[in-house]
Amino acid sequence: MSAPMYCINHPDRETLLRCGKCDQPICTECAIRHPVGLRCPECARLKRVPTYDVSTPYYLRAFGAGLGTSIVCSIIVEILPLPYLSFFAGLIAGGIIAEVISRVTSHKRGRGLQIVAGVCVILGYLISSVSLMFFMFGTAAWPLLVAFLLNPYYWIYPVLAIAVAVVRLR
Repeated sequence: MSAPMYCINHPDRETLLRCGKCDQPICTECAIRHPVGLRCPECARLKRVPTYDVSTPYYLRAFGAGLGTSIVCSIIVEILPLPYLSFFAGLIAGGIIAEVISRVTSHKRGRGLQIVAGVCVILGYLISSVSLMFFMFGTAAWPLLVAFLLNPYYWIYPVLAIAVAVVRLR
């Protein structure tokens, strides 16, 4: 006959259960159902997948690289001679921006990086638009800039770029 086992967390409770990972004795109160059996509270702690564990330095890298890439992509789109290409350019630019963000963050993913990508696309588009308007027209660009920002046609590119970037960083 074997000696009685007592719970590792409650030494006054006799038990027949053991943790499926560390083999420590646990009582029914301590036992946590896990996909692979019963576990002690220590072994049952679910940790975030490293791919979705993004720290502040990664966010800063993502923002810098994403904004720079977004500005370059937006300038290229605005210089294109055919305006209907902005639909395809938005799809391509969103993929490029997401790929750059993914690479500078060691292929991390998650909601935070999706938000960073969306903010980068909008800021990059606005910075490039305002810069090009004032470069080409000087101070006479204000009325043109207001008309540009209020025209829904010009928002096709950033909306599509955001959609693609968000899906790629999911």
